[in-house]
Amino acid sequence: MKSPINHALITATNTGSKACSIYSYPALRLSDIQQAVTPRIGQSKPQAVVTLAPGAAAYAGLITASVDRNSQTKVTTSSIGLSLFGPDEGPTESGADLPVPGGSLYVELDIAQVTYWQDNVSAALAW
Repeated sequence: MKSPINHALITATNTGSKACSIYSYPALRLSDIQQAVTPRIGQSKPQAVVTLAPGAAAYAGLITASVDRNSQTKVTTSSIGLSLFGPDEGPTESGADLPVPGGSLYVELDIAQVTYWQDNVSAALAW
């Protein structure tokens, strides 16, 4: 599936040897000027927590811009800060600064939103 032009796909893969669960949505920091994590799309919450077998992936869709690109806070970033939530939806100690594939990503900070973790690409990019 090809993603819409104003979306990015975030993929988390279980590289361990046991099944694991991934909770809520990715806590994203898209720019140093961003005041809080990127808001989530509440309607994208799946029926159940996404559980990943070894080697399986979970997906979250990131809306990066509006169609008319009429935002007041436009940035281009080469990396995204990503942290995970625990089962109680509290932040975990895990976090990483991840490079953007292709070197840069255009983002409108006042428009950007992220989905909950999904077990398939189509659900992540449906928003």
